[in-house]
Amino acid sequence: VKSYNHGLVVALLATAEELEIVQSINRHLPQRQLRDGFTVGGSVLLAAIGRVCQATSKRGWYKRWAKSTSLSYLLGKSLNKLDSQHFWDQMEALPPQVIPLIEEDILKTLVEKYNAAFDTLLCDATNFFTYIASSNKRCQLARRGRNKQKRMDLRQFGLLLVLSRQDQLPLFHQVYQGNFTDRTIFKQHLKVILERFKHLAGSLEDITLIFDQGNNSKKTLKEVVEKIHFVGALSPHHHQELIKEANRNLEETQVGGRNLSCYRTRTSIWGLDLTCVVYISEKLRQGQIRGLEQDIKKLFGKLNKLKEKLKTPTKRGKKRTESAIEKKLQSLIASHVPCDLIRWELKPLEQDAFSFSFWIDTRGFNRLQEEQFGRRILITNRHQWRTEEIILAYWGQSRIESAFKRMKNPFQVPFRPQYHWTDQKIKVHAFICVIAFLLVMVIYKKAKEKCGFTGSPLSLLEKLYSIRMATFIEAPSKKTKGRYKATCCLEEMDPDVKILAEGLGLTKV
Repeated sequence: VKSYNHGLVVALLATAEELEIVQSINRHLPQRQLRDGFTVGGSVLLAAIGRVCQATSKRGWYKRWAKSTSLSYLLGKSLNKLDSQHFWDQMEALPPQVIPLIEEDILKTLVEKYNAAFDTLLCDATNFFTYIASSNKRCQLARRGRNKQKRMDLRQFGLLLVLSRQDQLPLFHQVYQGNFTDRTIFKQHLKVILERFKHLAGSLEDITLIFDQGNNSKKTLKEVVEKIHFVGALSPHHHQELIKEANRNLEETQVGGRNLSCYRTRTSIWGLDLTCVVYISEKLRQGQIRGLEQDIKKLFGKLNKLKEKLKTPTKRGKKRTESAIEKKLQSLIASHVPCDLIRWELKPLEQDAFSFSFWIDTRGFNRLQEEQFGRRILITNRHQWRTEEIILAYWGQSRIESAFKRMKNPFQVPFRPQYHWTDQKIKVHAFICVIAFLLVMVIYKKAKEKCGFTGSPLSLLEKLYSIRMATFIEAPSKKTKGRYKATCCLEEMDPDVKILAEGLGLTKV
């Protein structure tokens, strides 16, 4: 008679129950609040499940999504009263200051029940643009800054995230003002991050923190070196002598089954005893070449327009001078490419008109390609690690970048749409999204371990979403004249989906 989306919903509910998410939330609330039959923890979990399955506004949570799922059947409760006001009131009852305590409780359960490894931690930050009006003075988190999706015209808030390298499980998160840089926020919250994992593990001796060059500063790096093992990166632009030394001493090294040109040394940087590894990334090198070629193309377009303009003497206003034109040219070139990469010549014609020609310094371009592009500098205080281990640990940073892509992908666990404009609501909304991401990655971990699943998290969600439950109404026989009987069963599944359903324990209805 009717069928519902079932597989993904039941997997998320079962995982949330194992992690005791509802109990962890309710345990830290100042008072128990029950609304429409659900506690605050229950409402937060339902919102998180909705983010995974179909991200909608809270107003459309039931009509656009929950109504078409088996969620009401699984919970044994009617959900038609769960409107936007329900979720807003329940979110209002969750103070932001208890979120870290809840997160730590969930993390303890995660370690106990799933043997989650956090020997290597990936740390990075990103930001999310919003449509909060500039005139809104109630929100302090949303500020204008350098947006990573190039929406500098909109207010944004930032997210600092720590993931486990092995399973990409979110272990720590912090929402911060959108005008703060990655370096500033990393420095502010480093102590909190270290305290959390020291409390969980008893010691930081076996833990390695991975972060990129955007989080580096002399003062912060000194604090990191003193308290925890780490693998980080430096900007090649600021360490030219090290790059020159590396270029003279590159050696072939096997890393992850492929050959890399690497140079390793132990040296003092900013007064710290560090092991440095310089290697050439061909992918980065090709990307830098393409980027430079695009910049040159843009620059030549502007220089050609200027060239035509300089041919004609000025009729009004201030007359051109050769020194002023040279200064303008130098500024224009420097804003696009390295100054010594473009050569030019300026010759006076009549009055204040000039002949102007320009060209690429081929030798300089080739030198950049061969001696500068593609270089990465890694630093660590894990002096006993092999070069391959250091590079592979840093490459793990790509996993947190993938996590941010998923959070910005409208079909996975999106932070947007985000219809909140107060600091408290934004922080709770971010917490809901992090819970949603945690549930997905735990299910993904189980699918890999129990079912041998090899696809991506997105393909896993699609396969689980395809599992449907059908409800049949059986009419009584004419002789017995009994009651109508409702029977539920799963629809027929593809073989690969059936393996997942059986491995994850989703076949019981």
